[in-house]
Amino acid sequence: MSATQTSLDALAAHTRKRSDAVRTRIDKAIKALRRERAAITISSVARRAGVTRKSIYARAELVALIHAHRPLAAITDDIPPTTGTDNSIVTALRARLTAKDAQIAELKAALRDRDHTIAALHGELDRHLR
Repeated sequence: MSATQTSLDALAAHTRKRSDAVRTRIDKAIKALRRERAAITISSVARRAGVTRKSIYARAELVALIHAHRPLAAITDDIPPTTGTDNSIVTALRARLTAKDAQIAELKAALRDRDHTIAALHGELDRHLR
C-alpha cells in the first residue's frame, strides 16, 4: 500500500502539531520553574513538561533554550577587605575591578538573551523547513 500525498501532508501536519505542543509545554515548564526560582535543568524541565529528556536532546534549540536559563556560577571574591593601610592605588584598582565585574555581568546577561533569541529563531526556522 503506497502513501498518497494527502496522507503524507496529514502526517506532516500531525507531526508539526505534536512538535509545537511539546515546545509549548516546555516553554510553560520553564516559566513555571523560573517563577518558583527552581533549578532549570534538562531533567527538571522534562519532568515538569511531561516529556522525555530524549525529546529535548533531539532538538538543539530546546537544549540551548534551557541552557540559557541556567544561572551563572558565582565567582568568589578572595580579595581581602580594604584596610586603613591600603594606599590610593590599591583602592583605585579595587574600584576599577568592581566596575569591570559589573560590566562582565551585564555582558553575560546580554549574551544569555542573545542565545535565547538564537535558539528561538532556530526553532522557527526548523518549523518552517519541515
